[in-house]
Amino acid sequence: MPRTSAPDDAQTSLPTAEARIQSVARAKALLDAMAGGDWVSLRDLAIRTGLAKTTAFNLVSALVDVGLTERDAKAGAYRLSLQHLVYGKAVERRLDIAAIARPHLIRLCATTRETVNLALPGPTDAVIVESLEGSQSLRVSSYSGTRAAYHSTACGRALLAHQPLNFRRIIYSVGNLPAATSRTITDPEALETVLERCRTLGWATEFEENEMGSACVAAPIFGPGGDAIAAVSIAGPSARYEPDNIERLGKLLVASLAEITAEMTHHAPHPSTK
Repeated sequence: MPRTSAPDDAQTSLPTAEARIQSVARAKALLDAMAGGDWVSLRDLAIRTGLAKTTAFNLVSALVDVGLTERDAKAGAYRLSLQHLVYGKAVERRLDIAAIARPHLIRLCATTRETVNLALPGPTDAVIVESLEGSQSLRVSSYSGTRAAYHSTACGRALLAHQPLNFRRIIYSVGNLPAATSRTITDPEALETVLERCRTLGWATEFEENEMGSACVAAPIFGPGGDAIAAVSIAGPSARYEPDNIERLGKLLVASLAEITAEMTHHAPHPSTK
């Protein structure tokens, strides 16, 4: 008797990118709900996150299993585990980037008289952590803490270009590359071409794609392991960003950021030789 083939479990059981992100987002919401440091009951976790009690229980139990939360079985309450101290220290070390980069940012700002930004990669956007406003009367303003879309900003592109393809695909699927202006590239294939050019040149550009009337050039800072750990952008009114000026700023950025990369490597902690 011929055997009927069953569907490929490996194919059918794989969650979609959206489902994976939803699960992570829910787990993050639970961690955020415990960020105060005190024990939190399951009931309060469900209320704070808006999750069904059963869903909250399943997810927080998984967080206990992997060591990210602790459970008081008698009280039925949960809190963050000490593992987060390890992560906190790792983030603390990343903040050294701003301290090392600052003298270079100041020089770039003084040399170009344009606004200079330092951005770090986030899960769905880049985040500007340092911004020095240009001295020209007509200039672009940016603010620390501002999110910069990966697809429509130069600093976002400078970072995205050096991320793994799987990460880029998730970015494309999550936000569907919304148009910030009529010039924004919203097609993943077209954006991949732009990112390839960024990798070739060493810098990324955007011209009125994030905001009409402004343009930007950016390049990545590489860590000791060769990963793009930050990006620096030079931004100004689009009228000043003709091709020759863009190339000049791009080369200036690459040279300056190579110095930051060298300093990052020098300051990197060395593995223990014990």
